Amino acid sequence: MPDTPSTRKRGIVKFTFWAIIAACVTIATVRSYTSGQMVAWFYHRAAESGYAINVNTFKQASKDNPALLRIVGAAEIDGPVAVRVRKGDLLPRNANGVISDQTLAEGKRALVTGSTLRVLVPWEIKEAKGFKFKDSFQHKGIETWPWSGVWNVLIVLLLGISLGLMAEGFTDMLGIRIEKIQHHHSQGARRV
Repeated sequence: MPDTPSTRKRGIVKFTFWAIIAACVTIATVRSYTSGQMVAWFYHRAAESGYAINVNTFKQASKDNPALLRIVGAAEIDGPVAVRVRKGDLLPRNANGVISDQTLAEGKRALVTGSTLRVLVPWEIKEAKGFKFKDSFQHKGIETWPWSGVWNVLIVLLLGISLGLMAEGFTDMLGIRIEKIQHHHSQGARRV
């Protein structure tokens, strides 16, 4: 196809249109992240009954220096507090894990005394299938909003398509024609 002024004009329109779409998708993604929507989708519901916590508030806790979390009823975890949740409840804002009733019944890593949740062992090294890993309360006892995965895939597809077509419009706008590489398989002799 020869390079003509109308081809370049179509390239400008194509580039501009897809640049606007790419910018809108990028803005929507950044806004979703900065508003906390993505985090709320990841830490969506309690998968088991227990206490919703923010692990980041007691990383320095140990058996000798246990973390003491006040048990409160709140829609947001702010500081060293724990919020009672039942399986299926929406997690409070800033929660990133649940200490289950089963863990509390064992009493080895955490226990409840009055209106205080004592975290004795915030993390421990475990081994499974020959690998050692750090097991903490973060990401434990939570359910992710199931449609968030679909949303993420759609955003990635939209961004990829819009950037690809924007680049194609850019090359058309500049009048650059990139020849596609033809891959041919020869019917020559086979190597043994």
